[in-house]
Amino acid sequence: MRGTSVSRALSLFLTSLDGAKSPATIAWYRQRLAGLEAQLGRMGVDQVSVNDLRSWRAKLGQRNLSVWTVHGHTRAARRFFAWLVTEGKLKASPAKRLELPRLTYEPRKGIEFDDMLKIVEAARGSPRDYALVLFLADTAARCGGVANLKVEDLELLRGRAMVHEKGSKARLVYLLPRTCQALRDYLCGRRNGPVFLARWSCKGLKPGGIYQVLERLARCCGVTERWNPHNWRHGAARGMLRRGANLAQVSQILGHCDVSVTVKFYGSFVDEELKAAHARYGWLPGEDE
Repeated sequence: MRGTSVSRALSLFLTSLDGAKSPATIAWYRQRLAGLEAQLGRMGVDQVSVNDLRSWRAKLGQRNLSVWTVHGHTRAARRFFAWLVTEGKLKASPAKRLELPRLTYEPRKGIEFDDMLKIVEAARGSPRDYALVLFLADTAARCGGVANLKVEDLELLRGRAMVHEKGSKARLVYLLPRTCQALRDYLCGRRNGPVFLARWSCKGLKPGGIYQVLERLARCCGVTERWNPHNWRHGAARGMLRRGANLAQVSQILGHCDVSVTVKFYGSFVDEELKAAHARYGWLPGEDE
């Protein structure tokens, strides 16, 4: 690809993902490579050096972005240049020696239990909103999976549903009787189409719509922190661990591809959780034992 600009190569890279990756994944790469194009777009791909890429990464750090965001941008750049090598457009990737920022895996607390209950109570006036928040709290499903949920995916008599997340990946989630009943009350016998409909419409709620529902409910009941959809997933995971579920069980419930992913995000605990675990499982017997 001698003489091809970075800008042109980026366009070809994104086109190559069409049909192989989900629209959300393609949008993720487009967003994270936009800054690379702005800084290096006019250069030929065979002219880019690792120092050019380090300069680009340094400018990301000057924008007060989180280490997770910089890590994502860097991974996208490494993937792009690796693709150029795979396609035979470059002999070697200048991004191969582009170091990834070190990530810190702090406990993912998620929404507080009491705040979750407040939002659930605030949703009682709307059958749709009530079924929605119970489904989120019960299943730890990703927002995209909830938005994609169809009535045909529900097996309420068996207490489970099939969600489609991260592209076309399907997995089972499990429903307690309370959630099943809320879904029956909301659906009123409806047999097909999206489960959660936009207000005054037959179209399904999009992820942005789910976010807006939670934002409105949180505002109504005075919840100010960690109320967004993914924090419900974090909160459900930590809640299950506190109640005695092991990491392997939580990993499967969350739909992680490997238990190491679960350990990475939920295998560290805040002081209060460690103290409670120590009090319950500590080896030293008490004086009266």
